[in-house]
Amino acid sequence: MYLNHMLDEFREFYKISLFSRKKSNSIGTSLLVAVLAVSSLFVVFQTLVQLNNDYQLGLSEIDRRFEQINLSYQGGLSRSIWEVNNSQIESTIEGMLQLPDVVKVIVTESVSNEEQGPILAQVGSVSDAGFRQKIMPIMIESRGQQVQIGALDVVISLENLYQELYGTVIFVLIFQLIKTFLMSAFILAIFHFLVTRHLVIMAEFASDTSVNNLDEALVLKRKVNDGSDEISMMLKAINDTKNNLKKLIETSDASVKMQLEIVQREQKEQSYKVFQKEIEAKNQKLADSNSELESTIQALKNTQDKLVNSEKMAALGGMVQGVAHELNTPIGLSITGASHIQNDTNKIIKLLCENKMKKSNLDDYLEETSNLTKSICISLDKAANLIRSFKLVSVEQHEELQQNFDVRDNLTDILYSIEPSLKEKNIVIINEIDEGIRLCSFPGVFYQIHTNLINNALLHAFEDRESGVITITGSYRDNKLYLSFKDDGNGMNAEVLKKVFDPFFTTKRANGGTGLGMNIIYNLVNDKLLGVVDVESSVGEGTTFSFSIPNLFE
Repeated sequence: MYLNHMLDEFREFYKISLFSRKKSNSIGTSLLVAVLAVSSLFVVFQTLVQLNNDYQLGLSEIDRRFEQINLSYQGGLSRSIWEVNNSQIESTIEGMLQLPDVVKVIVTESVSNEEQGPILAQVGSVSDAGFRQKIMPIMIESRGQQVQIGALDVVISLENLYQELYGTVIFVLIFQLIKTFLMSAFILAIFHFLVTRHLVIMAEFASDTSVNNLDEALVLKRKVNDGSDEISMMLKAINDTKNNLKKLIETSDASVKMQLEIVQREQKEQSYKVFQKEIEAKNQKLADSNSELESTIQALKNTQDKLVNSEKMAALGGMVQGVAHELNTPIGLSITGASHIQNDTNKIIKLLCENKMKKSNLDDYLEETSNLTKSICISLDKAANLIRSFKLVSVEQHEELQQNFDVRDNLTDILYSIEPSLKEKNIVIINEIDEGIRLCSFPGVFYQIHTNLINNALLHAFEDRESGVITITGSYRDNKLYLSFKDDGNGMNAEVLKKVFDPFFTTKRANGGTGLGMNIIYNLVNDKLLGVVDVESSVGEGTTFSFSIPNLFE
């Protein structure tokens, strides 16, 4: 029985799903194309950045190899040149040619004034695949001074480096593209499950509406706690529309019957006075019917307004795209760092197995691993903070117990907890909230508001400034708390001021800003504290946030 039920559910899902509809202009398809396009651009950009980093690391490794060759063979070559032992020189550079990627070695003798002289020995050849060449002087100590007696010219091939870069690019592109496709498919599935399938059912229900089925109500198979979301509003609007249409048709039928009755009475009644009285009575009834019709029309207009408001859920696509954009960079950087650590670990293991491990190799590995680990931790912490901030946009999800607390002491505790971050920028915060103000509200929400305002001031108001002052004042009157948060920072222009509370609006996106901080404050004050927030600012004159918050138990 359970298996049959599951099969029936799957058939119903497929029937109304995006996969059973061959429409290229659906909302889900447009969302999928947009997410894939933006994500693909970031994949290509990330791959190019990683390719450049790997190439620079490869060149650095080759430069270190030049230094190792110079240190290893400097003494032997200087003695051989000084002793004019050409056979020993040839034997030495033959050994150099056996080193990895070394394709050509030339030893020349220096003449007067350290000019290049004749070639003493030469082995190997250079291909067209790309190479890196370095000429290193061969020195000998004479009378307490270093004298150049020759030059060592070493050519290292870049062919293996190019092959490694090609393999890395192929791997990163395939992995990132698979990840992007899976993420886009997951987003599309969530969008379909939450929105599209219900829109399809509502559209089919509306198109099937007729005079014969006005008593049928639309019921969606979905779990909603309070029925206050856009889908529920549209569902209620559709059902109310059907009820209003039913009332309108019933009223029209009554009006027709009334007119027929008037005609019949005109034929039966001979007396003009009685006929006139009956006409007046019917006219009054018609006036009442017209009033009822006007009420019905007004209800239809209200329903139309609700349907228009429900279209705002189309903004969901923009929010999903913003989140995908913000999360892609830190997570991508973390994956790239982990890949680097894995590659470096494999190289160090290989050197250890081949007994070629050197202290410099281990030091480089530990230093590189430490830097990459710090980078991964920073990127993952940024992603975690973004997710936590994004959840706080919905005030309904912010659960907090109401408490009776001292407003000034609450701010003092907050300033104590964030004091270390303030010392770095020499920011002074002055607490001028009146003493003795006790409020029945949500102290945790006040903590979120104050910390967001202070962090926003550190990021924007005091940018490129060595010091600053933030003054927080508060008073209580008429059962309301009036707070003022004022800084003497850079201020905002009129264009930024208009959008300061909009979600995902930020002037610091290139520096890691998410644009959620001020929107969280706006939602917490209006929806959680049932208060009002206002902002005043001018460029170069600082910014002032004003709050009016009621005492919830008063």
